[in-house]
Amino acid sequence: MKRVFVFILIILLAGGGYFFLKNKNKAPKEILTKQYNNSSLGISFTYSKTLTASTTSEKVTLHHDIPYANTGACDMMGDNKTYDRLTDFEMTVQIVNKNLTGTVKSLSPYIPQENFVNDELVASPGFIDPYTIGALSGFAIYEGVEGCGQTTYYFPVASDQTLVVTNASIQALSGARLPEKVAEVLIVPGAISREKNQQIFESVMKSLKI
Repeated sequence: MKRVFVFILIILLAGGGYFFLKNKNKAPKEILTKQYNNSSLGISFTYSKTLTASTTSEKVTLHHDIPYANTGACDMMGDNKTYDRLTDFEMTVQIVNKNLTGTVKSLSPYIPQENFVNDELVASPGFIDPYTIGALSGFAIYEGVEGCGQTTYYFPVASDQTLVVTNASIQALSGARLPEKVAEVLIVPGAISREKNQQIFESVMKSLKI
């Protein structure tokens, strides 16, 4: 009887252990994204939990920064002011109630008239590039110098509406002025590299709904 009891006890313990591990493996994984919905702006998308989202009456901004002393987003050469935190990701999304041409002319007024043919924006390789991601198709315009500035994306979503998205270029991570600073920044816990920045940007864009 004693042997039978021990045998039964072993079976019960083994079964209990199997049940525990099976259910443990079925535990839901951590959700790594958040959902953004704004009926007033007519925009929804998912974004990384590492970012913060803020909204004004016109646009939504996705932001991330790290503790890293710097002299400004567009001046890593040094000046009289030091900032305690460095922005390593910033993206904005808005809808402008104008057609594509009107929106580009109002937000990027420096673009020469020669880049408009019959009042429509035309591509200029390296400056105004066709850009398609997911169901969105439009133009990407880089606005900056030496790794500082932003890329602005224009997507017509209706005859009188244009989706405008910007993605900031982070000079400290571009290596344009001080290449040795890039590795220094990236050792900060949570720092977003240029490659990761692009991955996050594309993930938001592919989930974006108007």
